[in-house]
Formats: sequence, C-alpha cells, structure tokens
Amino acid sequence: MRQRPKINPIDRRPEIDGLRAIAVLVIILYHAKIVIFGRDWFEGGYIGVDIFFVISGYLITRIILEELFKTGSFSFLKFYERRVRRILPMLFTVMLVTFPFAWKYLLPANFLEYSKSILSAVLFSSNFFFYFVTTEYGAESALLKPFLHTWSLGVEEQFYIVFPILLVFFYKFLRKHVFILFSAMLLLSLLFSNAMSMQNVSLNFYLPMSRFWELLVGSILAYLELKRGRVQNRIAKNIFPIVGFYLIAYSILFFEAKTLHPSLITLIPIIGSAFIIAFSSKEDFVGKVLSSKPFVGIGLISYSVYLWHFPIFAFSRIGGSTPSNYDKGYWIALTFVLSIISYFVIEQPFRNRKLISSRLMITCITSFSLLILPLNISTLNSDGHPIRVSKVFRDIESLDGMKWGLKKDEEACFGRQSDFCEYTNSDSSSRWVHLIGDSHLESLSRNLFERLSGEFNISDITSGGCWPIGLIKKAGSTGIDDKSPCTEEYQRLRLKKILSTKNSIVVIGARFPLYLNSRTFDNGEGGVELIEDKEIFYKFEPTLSNLTIREAFSKTAMEIMDSGHSIIFIYPIPEVGWDVPTKLYAQIPSNGSMQGLMSNPITTSYERYRQRTQSSFKLLDSIEHQNLYRVYPHQLVCDSAIAGRCVTHDENKILYSDDDHPSHNLAALINGQIIEKISQITQNQEK
Repeated sequence: MRQRPKINPIDRRPEIDGLRAIAVLVIILYHAKIVIFGRDWFEGGYIGVDIFFVISGYLITRIILEELFKTGSFSFLKFYERRVRRILPMLFTVMLVTFPFAWKYLLPANFLEYSKSILSAVLFSSNFFFYFVTTEYGAESALLKPFLHTWSLGVEEQFYIVFPILLVFFYKFLRKHVFILFSAMLLLSLLFSNAMSMQNVSLNFYLPMSRFWELLVGSILAYLELKRGRVQNRIAKNIFPIVGFYLIAYSILFFEAKTLHPSLITLIPIIGSAFIIAFSSKEDFVGKVLSSKPFVGIGLISYSVYLWHFPIFAFSRIGGSTPSNYDKGYWIALTFVLSIISYFVIEQPFRNRKLISSRLMITCITSFSLLILPLNISTLNSDGHPIRVSKVFRDIESLDGMKWGLKKDEEACFGRQSDFCEYTNSDSSSRWVHLIGDSHLESLSRNLFERLSGEFNISDITSGGCWPIGLIKKAGSTGIDDKSPCTEEYQRLRLKKILSTKNSIVVIGARFPLYLNSRTFDNGEGGVELIEDKEIFYKFEPTLSNLTIREAFSKTAMEIMDSGHSIIFIYPIPEVGWDVPTKLYAQIPSNGSMQGLMSNPITTSYERYRQRTQSSFKLLDSIEHQNLYRVYPHQLVCDSAIAGRCVTHDENKILYSDDDHPSHNLAALINGQIIEKISQITQNQEK
C-alpha cells in the first residue's frame, strides 16, 4: 500500500508565495492604469484575482484534508477562527484608516455609498453590493470606489461557508467519489460561468457560482497531491511551469476589458496557475524565480498590499488632478510601505495564537466593530452627512441625479404610471412639445418642463440608454440588460404619439457619439470611461426595411417634419470623462468655497470633442427641412471661456452632475437655446 505523503501545514511552498506576488503585482498595475508607449500593458491584470482564487482553493482544501487524513475529523470552529484571524484585523484596520479620507473627499451620495460598501464588506457580500452600484469593474467611476476590491473577499468567504461542509460530508460518506464530485461541481460552475458571460457580463463577474470553479481547480490539485503525492517526472516538472508562466503572461498582455470574463477563455490563466502549483518547485527555473526572496517577500505581504492599494489609488484619484505615471509610482510605493508595516504590526501578531489568544482576538475584533459600525451607520442615517459640504454641492446632488426627468417626478406626472409622462395644459388649444431621447435629453426635461408648462402641453418620452428614433433593433437584446424600453415597439409608440398630435414641436437629443462610435469617451488626459460595450452599446441590426441606423434616423425625422411637425435637434453635449462634482469637491479649500478654482479649472480638449462628434454632426447636418431647427450646446462651454478647452464649471456653478450629464445649471443654459428656437418656430407659423 502506497504511503500517503506527510505534508506539514506549517511549512510553506515558497513558489506559491511567489505566485501570490505575481497575482498582486499585476492587480495593482492593472488598477494603476499605467500607460507606456501609448498602451496599458496590464489591461488583463484583473486575472490576478483568478490566480488568487486557485491558490486559495488549493491551500484551504489542503488544510482541511490534512486534518481529516490525520484525525478523521475536522474542527469547523478552528477553521473559521483561522479565517477571522487572517481576514478581519487587516480589513478593519484599512476601514478605520480610510474613514477620515472619505469624510474629507467624498460628496454625500458617494460617502453614503462608501459606508454601505463598508457594511457589505463586513458581511462578505461586497460582490452583490457592487454589482448593483457599479456599471463595470474597470470603469473610471468604479476606480473611485475605495472598497470595490473587496468583492473578491466576498466570493472567497462565500466559498468557505459552503465548501468545508461539502468536503467533510464527501470525505465521511462518499470518500471514493470525492474526485468525481469535485470535477462535476467544477464543470457545472464553469459551464454556468460561460453561459452567463454571454447573457450578463457584469453579473457574471461578481457571482460566486461563476467563480467557484476557479477555487475548485485548486481544491482538486490539493486532493490529488495529498492522495498521490507530487509529480516526480523531471521533464514535466521543468516544462509545465514554463508553460504555466507563459499562459499567465499571455492573459495579462492580451486579455482586454471587452474579453468575456470569467468564461471558457479564463481557463488560460487558470490552467497556467494550476501548472505552476502542481509542477513547480525550488528546483525548476520558474520555481527558482518565484522562490527568490523578493517574490516570496511580496507574496507574504500580498493580502495587505491587496487591501491597501485600492483605497490609496481611489482617494488619490479623487483628491488630485490627472495622475502621471510618476504619481502612480508614488501610490504603489506608499502601498508597499503601509503593507510592510501592517504585515508585522497587524497580520503576524493576530495570526499567532501564542501572542494573541482567542479571547483577546475576540475582544479586539469586537472593539474594531464598535468603532466601525457606528461610524458608518451614522453616515447611513444622515444620508452621507451633507452638512460637511457647501450648498453648491448639496444643490447638485438634490437637483440632479435620479431626479432629472419628468418620469421621475410623481408630482409632475400626477402619480400616473405610464410609458410617457404627459402634462396637459388647461387650454385645449395648446401645442404639444415632445421630448425624445436618452438620459442626456432627460437631464434637460425637468427645467424645460418648468419653463414651458404654462404655455404648452408636454410629453416626456425619453428613455435612458436608448437610441431616439428610427426603429432600430439592438442585436441580441431588447435593451440594456433586457430592462430598458429600447425596442422597436417602443420606438413605434413614440412615433405614434407624435403623429397623433398636430403641428407639435419635437425636441430630439441623445448621446449620439456613444451609439454611432460604439465606444465610450476618452478625453485623452486620463478621464477614460470604460463601460462594458456588450451591455450598453448598440450592435445595430438593420430595421425591418433593412435601413442603416443613419438612414432610419433620417427617414423617421423627415416623416415627422413632412407631417407638419417641427423638430429641434440637440447636438451632442460635450462629454467629460471625469466625475466633475466629485473631482471638483476634492479640490476646493476646507471652507467649501469655490472661489479661485478657475486658476486650475477642470476642462477637456475642444479638439477632442470635435473628433468625437464628427460622425454625429455628419448625421445631423445631412438632414435638411424647412421645419428643422438646431441647438449647439458645445457653444456654451467650448472654446469660449478658455480657448481650445471645454469648461465644466465656473467660480459659482457646476455644469455637470457626473462625467457626461449636464447639471441643472448647464441644463438651464441649453434650455435657453431651446426656448429661443421654440419661440422662433411659433413666430414663423404665425406669419
């Protein structure tokens, strides 16, 4: 009978520590977004988390099986105590240290979200929380969320809740079938992940079921190693680690934001990690490199590095101007300094039972909790402590955000639930003004409604993320996440509503460059919107009449105008790339005054706007009709106050509510132009 290998759980495999180092290094370089020679060479660095998952699955399974092999039983209490010692002290430390920075730099809505993220991290449910509040993991806005990275802790801890119970059960009652059961679970999780990647990329990224197969790869490796011993074939031990390293390197260099992940393609870095864990040692080339002191040292502090780096990066981005590579180098250096200190002061002592007993550990964790929980609960109860910020910022948050349009205003809509929000004037002879577009036009509608409601009937038929007119289908979906009314049928209802009225005025506006260019905005100066295009971009299919997007838009516009209606085109509102209120708030003096900010204003390139909107202008300019009028929002903010630049604020007013939507201040200015055109239309028809 083959003797089972004796593996001391205290002994470490230094090459695994080195693999940890690779994982955490590519993660922080990915989050830093360092561009060299015009390229982000670590765009696929998010696979570092996948490497961590494989390592975690391997180590946890080995710990459990070793205890089962030796004693025939397993102490869940000791297991979860080890997890608490490993995870919570450092996590609580980072939470406490970052709270004052959140108080200083975050606007009320962001501060409120920060506190919610803290509480979700404590409950190990961050992955679910951030799915609902984050459009896409690598997006510019997501990089400003200090605890976004805790989503992976949520996945791991959810795995640790379920897996030990299953493993002990399998070992006691289905011992002969452990490998088959593990493999079946892995296959089901992998197939689920691949299927979800084609349905909902964002949800798939955060779901534990989509990630468990990665941990199970490590679990199977541990099981086989303890059951059969490590591979001894010299050729395999020299070749497979190199292949594994190549697969990981390939993933880092060639995976992109648009890569479906996790999915079958994620097998590339997962297999690479598995090859290194299974075959590498201090004897092969890869193992020697990974076992070197620098890699082992980084691997040992990798948990602290992971926890510290994201809040440091987030608050640095919020609190400063566009970061250079040198700035990002300072962020990384600070991360490592804090990580080394916390490893020796926090991590090591708490993991040493002789130094910190179970009773003392519980006391410390309870004390941490009594500091963290009240602070963040008070933030929830106060809606983000708005008293901290000046009135100009409170106004932005109260008047903008989710209260842009008429459909969000129950009072204006008289509490009715319908596809279209309508306000009918008491004068039955009043003309109709129809607002058609996406959230860009919706952000104008409240102010426009207030200024027109006494004279006109108004219908708000805007839909966020939807192409305005033209009976266009979105390939493979009926709308964003299949929830938005972006269907052909809804577009037919829009047209039917317009044609049911007489001599109406139709205001059409949208974020045209997003749809026509099929990519989000990059201001060329660090403000990059990285939203996953599968979920919000239109992969346009032809209409039922096989018209292109431009042909269908033009045809529908002409049909409306030929029917006696007037159209006002709202040309593209300049996008910014940065969250203006957040970035601006971080730069104001402690007294909350905006005076002096024009000495270093937040602006974007006017030339960048012209390049971005070239196809949009071409489409809108190509349509000619006597009933057509045009409004140019960019004339209000671009190449005027500052030559060659588009401004986002002045010393008294903030012009954007986020990175692309106009605030109520800019909306009022644009609506002034619209009302001038409406007056011109009225006068022309009276002649």
